[in-house]
Amino acid sequence: MKDSLIIAAVFLFSLVIMQCGGDSIPESNVIWREDFNSDSLKGWTVVDLAPREKSDWHVYEGYLVHTSNIGGAERLGSHIVAGDAGWRDYTVRSEFVSTDDDYIGILFRYRDPDNYYRFYVSGQNGTIFLEKRVDGRIVELASAEEPLEFCKMSLAAAVRRDRIRVYLNDREYFNIRDNSHPAGKVGLMTCYNEGAYFDNITVSAYHKMREQHETVRPERRCGPYLQNVLGDSATIMWQTNLPSGSVVEYGLEQEPQHRIEAPGLHTVHEVRLHGLMPGTQYFYRVISDTLVSDWYSLRTMPAGTEKFRFALYGDSQNNFIVHKKIAAQMAKHQPDFIVSVGDLAHGGRRADWTTEFFCPMQDILTSVPVYVSVGNHAYGSPHFTEYFDFPESSHETYYSIQVGNAYFIFLDNARTAFLDKKYYTEIKAGSPQYDWLVKELSSPAAQNAEWLFVVAHVPCYSEYSDVEYPENVSSFVPLYERYHVDVVFSGHIHVYERGVAEGVCYIISGGSGGKLDFNKYRDIDEINVTRTGHHFCIVDVEGRKMTLRQYGIDGVLRDSFSIDKSK
Repeated sequence: MKDSLIIAAVFLFSLVIMQCGGDSIPESNVIWREDFNSDSLKGWTVVDLAPREKSDWHVYEGYLVHTSNIGGAERLGSHIVAGDAGWRDYTVRSEFVSTDDDYIGILFRYRDPDNYYRFYVSGQNGTIFLEKRVDGRIVELASAEEPLEFCKMSLAAAVRRDRIRVYLNDREYFNIRDNSHPAGKVGLMTCYNEGAYFDNITVSAYHKMREQHETVRPERRCGPYLQNVLGDSATIMWQTNLPSGSVVEYGLEQEPQHRIEAPGLHTVHEVRLHGLMPGTQYFYRVISDTLVSDWYSLRTMPAGTEKFRFALYGDSQNNFIVHKKIAAQMAKHQPDFIVSVGDLAHGGRRADWTTEFFCPMQDILTSVPVYVSVGNHAYGSPHFTEYFDFPESSHETYYSIQVGNAYFIFLDNARTAFLDKKYYTEIKAGSPQYDWLVKELSSPAAQNAEWLFVVAHVPCYSEYSDVEYPENVSSFVPLYERYHVDVVFSGHIHVYERGVAEGVCYIISGGSGGKLDFNKYRDIDEINVTRTGHHFCIVDVEGRKMTLRQYGIDGVLRDSFSIDKSK
């Protein structure tokens, strides 16, 4: 783990999240407020400023949501406005979650689509802008560059006469004078942002925001979560906002029979337990200085088991609300472990993976381990390998594990979808990963296993992808056939697809949060069944029989099939 690389980023993230509680506004000063607890957008007006592109503003689970990637010149995109055109001196503040890392912000003193002020940010570019639009022309008033490592933020503007103050997370960024627009409504905007969730927009009598100067208190940001519950060992991980100690207490009862402490101070904590008995339930809790968690439990796999269940899903990025619902449905099936086919967070370069992944999965990952495949949205960032524990320290993004009578090989194949992006790991013939794959597939462990599974984010075949992946077909399909791979699990396409080609079963399960794919581009022999919509899969292995069931977000069974080698 490269924990020291992210201490500063996670510290900033924790400070900002604490500040998002917001400036306390006396109720008597509130002019107008919207918390989006009603599905109605009565009183709001949508304006799309990108030709031939359409927005999709809607209310969902207490948020005003926008998931269209509408863009356009001058970062105009789409906006939605409400309020009174006669409002003059006021303070407007809105909270939001931006799981996409493109442009998102607020509008104020809005007169019409050609005349208003806007204050907005871009996590992808690390930029903060204050601009005005006058008679259709954009004029920059102020800007700054700053890494934005978080998804949850607040933006505010306080305007009085010609004075304009704007705030990011209740910290003043710009303080200028401009009298182009003396009055107007308020609004929200996005551009190229397909993961925008707004909440609690408030207009109040003018006041300057009170900057937060609270002492940063230690908090556990996420976890604990389980990794590598294999053989006689298990890894327990969690994250804190401040560097602190890493201690795990565990035993057969909810009492500290054993204690393990990892050296040093960390924000990403990793403690490995050894000498565990097979088929046994253990209780554990994690301690970081004064932070002591509740007791949780884990169960080791029975020795030599040929019967187990795992949940399969992927592409859970962007929609943390959907992801949490998927996680709750998965938990009802009590899987022994979870396999993710990748794309856990949309903006993988950001330090904040908690909003999209760890928080929605919090309840299940305390007792069920997850094994993850790296997706293209990790963008080659170090966070993927920092936040998870892998058995191969020399190449953490591709690895193998043995579970009972099944051998799993996890690949890092995002490069096959983006051949020109050199920050993705090389996988073509002759590369270290390709040579490792051949060695793994031909190994006695793989060849003697009853079930040989490959997990690779980018699929070989898809009817719902607008492009094909010839590198996968030419380089890896022959290997899968030669070494008798049973199933290749993939994602990347936000849909469910399955089929069989030359004895190899291909599964795509990519509908757990990312924007769904509904357009079918081709009919191919390698795909036999497709289902659109948010979903997950449950896979049961029992001896020489494997059964996969696909469920919708509502928990309703939508597809199932079995492979029975005993017949």
